[in-house]
Amino acid sequence: MPNLVGRLIGERYQIEQVVARGGMATVYLAMDIRLERKVALKIIHPHLASDSSFREKFIREARIAAKLSHPNLVNVFDQGEDGDLAFMAMEYVSGITLRDALKDFGALDAKRALDLFEPMLSGLAAAHRAGILHRDLKPENVLLSNDGRIKLGDFGLARDIDNHTSTGSLVGTVAYLSPELVMRGTADARSDVYAAGIMLFEMLAGKQPFEGEQAVQIAYQHANDNVPAPSKFNPQVPPLLDELVLWVTAREAAHRPSDAVELLAVVQRAKAELKAGRNDTALRIQPLPSKADAKTTVLPDLNLDLNQTQVMSENYNLGETSVLEDFKFDDDQLTPLEQMGLKKRGLKILITTLVVVLMGAGAGWFFSSGPGGFAAIPNLTSRTVDEAQVTLGTLHADIAIAEEPSATVAKGLVVRTEPAAGNFYFGGTITIYVSSGPKLVSAPEIAGMNVAEATAEIIKNGFVLGEVKSVFNEAPLGEVFDYLGADGTKIPETSRIDIWVSLGAIPIVAGLDQEAAVTAIEAVGLKINEINEEYSDTVAAGQVISLVPLTEPLGENGSVNLLVSKGPNVVTVPNMIGQTILAAKSALETLGFKVIVNTDQLTTKWGIVKVKKQSAAAGTQLRVGDSITISTK
Repeated sequence: MPNLVGRLIGERYQIEQVVARGGMATVYLAMDIRLERKVALKIIHPHLASDSSFREKFIREARIAAKLSHPNLVNVFDQGEDGDLAFMAMEYVSGITLRDALKDFGALDAKRALDLFEPMLSGLAAAHRAGILHRDLKPENVLLSNDGRIKLGDFGLARDIDNHTSTGSLVGTVAYLSPELVMRGTADARSDVYAAGIMLFEMLAGKQPFEGEQAVQIAYQHANDNVPAPSKFNPQVPPLLDELVLWVTAREAAHRPSDAVELLAVVQRAKAELKAGRNDTALRIQPLPSKADAKTTVLPDLNLDLNQTQVMSENYNLGETSVLEDFKFDDDQLTPLEQMGLKKRGLKILITTLVVVLMGAGAGWFFSSGPGGFAAIPNLTSRTVDEAQVTLGTLHADIAIAEEPSATVAKGLVVRTEPAAGNFYFGGTITIYVSSGPKLVSAPEIAGMNVAEATAEIIKNGFVLGEVKSVFNEAPLGEVFDYLGADGTKIPETSRIDIWVSLGAIPIVAGLDQEAAVTAIEAVGLKINEINEEYSDTVAAGQVISLVPLTEPLGENGSVNLLVSKGPNVVTVPNMIGQTILAAKSALETLGFKVIVNTDQLTTKWGIVKVKKQSAAAGTQLRVGDSITISTK
């Protein structure tokens, strides 16, 4: 692709620098000159843009992404074409990717991993609610901004969800492909869930679960092997997260969460459990077996090795009461997750067996629609109030509406609920908190501070340092003299505050010789665009009359014009005696003089009558515009 830096795309986007290059497109940092904001501009490589299928794919990506609006998704602003270039303007997120973080820090502790996983999952849940698959989840597509926000982007392989979305060919990074994608080339929301689970494994274990020298080796393992517990590689991983990872990465799609919305609620519960210090409490999320798949389903909550698939006896009948007489346990093989709960193994075996038997006999009714049923409160963040009320309708709850400010959720959309999403609902009122927009607060007083002091004050007050603009000003060199909110106008909390820092006053060069003035101007980093000259009655020739900035305010490396004096505009008076009145008058006026004629002759004779006297002697120097009298008397 040719170098596009400096080019204006679509009569709107001024390209500043390359951010990233990929196999299909290059992403640039650009300035939207209409709205005066930075954007990430994604441009297809020209050899692909000429291919109509690629161009259509690119346009589809923009349309799919534009359907979504969520604090944890990279927003798409615009899409268009400029000659042979097809482009898409997206939200610019300054920071690093999750891949960068994993390279720098390796395995993350459980709390930090969930702090990163939850917002990423929240964005994915918004896509699933909108009926959109991502299909290319990987750490490279999770952006960690410098201001703490976490964004999921790059829906380049996205598709609308149906029951069996066909890929046509294997797509996505092989390390995160679900078994059904490898085996059948079809995907649904559970395929995204699987990829998210692999990412969580990688955050906790510091490595991917399957490795190989060739992509086909890794794909084979996804299709045929169970993902191991991350604690196998990092003993610090709590049993709770082992359980979560194994559920999300189950080889059978039916044994995973149905979509990211369901998974998000469980992740939020897991965070609450870890925060409360209950890191070995089961989430009870492993699916119970049905009669149809009894021969190959792992018994839930048994003291089994979670890294291996356990097969039930072929003679096991879910419809009759039976005892696992020959079932043996080895204490050395028990994981911490498996050792929790009931201390007596015999009792646990009996209870688990009874649960399986009751499931076969229809006792699952008690735990679903029967008196033992309960439901988790869904995550409603960034949904409309109407949508939230409809979603909560299945709980038959009393609903209250309240407002609260939010810096991350748009005005009019749901911020949170009380009780919080992920908690089980046992009755009572559910309060929906709706965003009233960002809370408006006063900016800190930073005028007169240096950049370091101003930055510390901005951060201390909960804001983010924006652009630092250095311009010439009467304020002392290095001091902040203006900033967002300096006039007392309240601004949204957590806003980015741009500051203006003084480069000192523009040098005063009026009256200096031209050479000295040029030296003084260049010494402060300014550039001279033009040097112009004009006559001056007050400034000597060769001295500067004025300095003219080409921009306002004048920034570092800015340009100026100099106006230099040619001195007063003087003319030597010629000898007009003996010339006719008309000839003398015309010659003197041509030199810039004002001519007064003293004669008693008719104007019809001015071409004949000659000048006898003139008020200024020949050789006298007068300024242009002075008066001279010629006389015929």
